[in-house]
Amino acid sequence: MALPSDEQNADSRLQVRFYKRAVKQDQESLAAGRDIYKEFDFVHICVAGDTLTEIDTYALQQHKQRFPIHWANYMNRVGADDEEVVGTPLSEWPLVSKSQAEELRAMKFKTVESVANASDQQLQRMGMAAGMSPYAFRDKAKAFLNLATSAAEVDKREQEINALKEELAKKDAETAKMKAETDAKMALMQEQMASVLAAVGEKKTRKTKAVATEEA
Repeated sequence: MALPSDEQNADSRLQVRFYKRAVKQDQESLAAGRDIYKEFDFVHICVAGDTLTEIDTYALQQHKQRFPIHWANYMNRVGADDEEVVGTPLSEWPLVSKSQAEELRAMKFKTVESVANASDQQLQRMGMAAGMSPYAFRDKAKAFLNLATSAAEVDKREQEINALKEELAKKDAETAKMKAETDAKMALMQEQMASVLAAVGEKKTRKTKAVATEEA
């Protein structure tokens, strides 16, 4: 439902909140063998007491221009960081609880990849936030990614094999169809040839009988 315009300061009645949301990337997830997410800026707009007037969507330039103060406050809160976060969020990793994921996120560890690629110095800042030694946590992150990559490679190979089987089955079906058509044509030709030979044989028989009658 459309929200009121800014006529007579109507926007002052709106509750506006910019936030980040991790959106699953289907193609990347399929290729990696694990869920891959990418963070985007979203905006939630509603009117207090009105459950029918609500928008929750990607933050577009028009939203930033319409609500400059809210956008500026959001940027000050999260930081005008252009870093693109792509990977498997820690919140989606069963090894990490929601609270641990939030604590690690505050330390800029947002994905399993960021943990797996962390330096020893970065791990020292992490401490026991994950409920275990940060070095063991990094090893588990690496093992998780390696297992997912191996599973993706196996899945890809199976898909290639299945595609090859389908192609071979298709060719076999085409070959069988061509053979059936050829056999049908050969049978028809043989039938036509037999009819011709029968007609010729019958004609010869008639001629022979006619000659014999004349001689008699």
